[in-house]
Amino acid sequence: MPRFTMVSAILSGAIAALGQSSSPPSLSCPNTLKVTETASPMEGWRSSSKPKQHDFERVSIYNVDKDGREYDLAPDDQSRTGGKVVQSWNLKDYRSMKIFLRCRYHDTAAVLYTEAPAVLTRCTFTFALDKNGDFIGESDLVCRH
Repeated sequence: MPRFTMVSAILSGAIAALGQSSSPPSLSCPNTLKVTETASPMEGWRSSSKPKQHDFERVSIYNVDKDGREYDLAPDDQSRTGGKVVQSWNLKDYRSMKIFLRCRYHDTAAVLYTEAPAVLTRCTFTFALDKNGDFIGESDLVCRH
């Protein structure tokens, strides 16, 4: 490939990436998590398992200090509309330490977690509970700038 064509292709890719990054960043928990459980069979036994998909249930938003201690953050606001509960966090108020999201899924102890980029300033979590306080239906989390 001639040098000019290669440089042109690189510049075109960089310009396209800049155009995409002008949209406000957002972060959400994945809607599903695929988990394969494993068993430690006793002598004379074998085990088998298949992957199972688990739907997103709830989120924990927390700070982590320099020593690795975690501090759960309570929502700054909560409202109810119909059968839905909406909670929100103003992340900019908690930026003295790193902020993380821990995504939890129905019927599994497996979790996903990630650091919330500093450009994100607000998270909104929408969910429904049954009469026993258990999460039902689809839950949704969106963090934005």
